[in-house]
Amino acid sequence: MNIIYYTSGITGSGRVVRGISIGNALRRKGVDCEYAILSGSHFSFLTERLNIKHIEIPLEDEEPLSKSEYKYSALYRTLMETNPDVLIIDLLWFSLYHFIHELPCKRIFLCRQVDDEFFSIEFTDESIKFRPGDYDILLAIEPFSSSIQMKQINPIVIRNRDEILSRKEALIKLGIDDDQKNCFITYNGEPGEFEEVKKKYSYLDEVGYQVVTTSNYEGGLFPSVDYFNAFDLIICGAGYNSYWEVVYFDKDVIFSPAVRLFETGERRINECQGYTFDENGADQLVDIIMNM
Repeated sequence: MNIIYYTSGITGSGRVVRGISIGNALRRKGVDCEYAILSGSHFSFLTERLNIKHIEIPLEDEEPLSKSEYKYSALYRTLMETNPDVLIIDLLWFSLYHFIHELPCKRIFLCRQVDDEFFSIEFTDESIKFRPGDYDILLAIEPFSSSIQMKQINPIVIRNRDEILSRKEALIKLGIDDDQKNCFITYNGEPGEFEEVKKKYSYLDEVGYQVVTTSNYEGGLFPSVDYFNAFDLIICGAGYNSYWEVVYFDKDVIFSPAVRLFETGERRINECQGYTFDENGADQLVDIIMNM
């Protein structure tokens, strides 16, 4: 079986990390398949750290992906060449709009929290609207209300609870002590935000915390969840991966949410309070794939 996960990842590393999470789940469940992430993400180097295959394509706008030009696009040609049996599309429905019907594979659409405006786009010379019928299954990968009917699975997380380092192992790898409170500042938002968050919480070392900081922009600790057991407090954004990682691993947390196009961390915090889960959504997704 040939499985391709297609995403973008212009800002932040979140979408590539979701692809890595799915690759980890396929291995965890012993699925005999070829798996690759297809993207033009600036964070594709993260796939190498966990030995996940990445296929690089350039970022393309509406002109090369238009009705008259799509057959010459890198996206179309790569999908024709790789010929997946299963194509997992993370949010990017509009890139495939004019040719998805030509793909003979099973198609899965993954959707985190987005505003309903996300499902229609006005271009200079045309308007396009999301077509649920283009997909074999539509999956909401977190709780949120939407005008598009989707089956909900649990959030997708990069590791299961039994796969990360113990407290002792994490402390040794980080070279920090266990004789005071430890705080982990991990932030992978837009450029510059990591520095702002570090500055905002620079007082923590004065109130008894050992502080460790990391960002994927600086080639930091990855996956950061591997080190969670070393820390008494996590400070992070409220983007999809950061939010659900601290919920899944049941960590004390201070969120520093940001506003993104079609998504806000504040909405996630307000609407998802009290939602917990034990089974990783990546494992649920693999089960769905194997039963298609």
